[in-house]
Amino acid sequence: MPKYDKIIEPINAKFDNVAGSLMKAETPSDFLYSIKWKRPNRITPKVISLFNHKGGVSKTTTTFNLGWMLANKGLKVLIVDADPQCNLTGLALGIDSYDDLFNFYNKKNSSNIYENLAGTFGFSDSVVDLDKGVGVSDTKNENLKILAGHIKFATFDLQIATALTSSATIPVLKPLIGSINKMVRKTAEKGEFDIVLIDMSPSISAINMCMFMCSDYFILPTSPDFYCYQAIDSLSEVLPDWAEKLKSFKDGISLPRSNPQMLGVISQNYRVYSKGEGIGEMTQEFRSWADKIKDLTNTKLVPILRKHDMVIDENLFKKFVNYDSPYNIANIQNFNSIVPASQNKSKPFFELKKNDSNWTGAVWSREQNGKKVGAEENIKKSKEIYANLSNAILGMIEFEKIEE
Repeated sequence: MPKYDKIIEPINAKFDNVAGSLMKAETPSDFLYSIKWKRPNRITPKVISLFNHKGGVSKTTTTFNLGWMLANKGLKVLIVDADPQCNLTGLALGIDSYDDLFNFYNKKNSSNIYENLAGTFGFSDSVVDLDKGVGVSDTKNENLKILAGHIKFATFDLQIATALTSSATIPVLKPLIGSINKMVRKTAEKGEFDIVLIDMSPSISAINMCMFMCSDYFILPTSPDFYCYQAIDSLSEVLPDWAEKLKSFKDGISLPRSNPQMLGVISQNYRVYSKGEGIGEMTQEFRSWADKIKDLTNTKLVPILRKHDMVIDENLFKKFVNYDSPYNIANIQNFNSIVPASQNKSKPFFELKKNDSNWTGAVWSREQNGKKVGAEENIKKSKEIYANLSNAILGMIEFEKIEE
């Protein structure tokens, strides 16, 4: 748990305002949670991708929880499900079966990522005017919308791969490369969204290359294990290669002129000690791999990204992330006891209540080795983590705090 004096520094708020907020807040996490932000008029909506070609790192869970937290901070947020598994769509809209998913697709006014692009790619006679933006779906948070995913989204990959290699000789193919960027940007603009979070699939595909390169920033979710260590090593070649391959398309229309910049790495989905003095802390086995990944990130990935202007300045990171060292932006443990309730209720971890599941007695809350543990404590911990993470991100992308 961060100390109060450590919270004040990156917020740069007036002392009286900070002191007053702390007196009203029950815990430091309540204070972090209460900070509101706005997007300055000079800044266009920002697109942030969450990507790792290693699967099983909880990208979808993080996208959903982070998107909700950002929305709670007074921002209008769009989450985009760019993974054909459609897990984000299911989580955000409460869809838990194929029948429900196809019933959603068949609704008259439904909108999804595949059908909005199908005409452009020649899979439908109906061509959507992407310049007008596309339809999005409501979630249980009025400030959070979703552009739903589709299991056929990956079928565009062959056309994009062809366009990447042939657009110079066949100019008519070039618009395919920029279609995803246009859809995302125009939808954010027309819908007056402040932030777009893209949940990408775990693959090195042509469609992922375009999705990634249409972003302003990116976050790398990892799990502390050997496979993610390998993934970080691999990404040090993949990401700069993507930037070079799409260099000719970065005209400010097809794709942004600048490369996306890494905000940081999230270490997540790890176990913590349930007994002893280290209760609640990352277990030694996971800690070892987390440290190795952090070291590889800083000694290999970051220097390479820096050469391609694909990582934020280290001093900017330090200014807004006072709870860890570069470039580890968050540690998110496996909240296994509250995950099913979050999925069943389509609610983020930090907004779950006791009656959202069959939590009773010691399962809900108990004291062990002088520390509180249980579902209630996990909910509180998740609130602190996502409040810290969202505040850090918003500071780094130059949004402004709303002073009360």
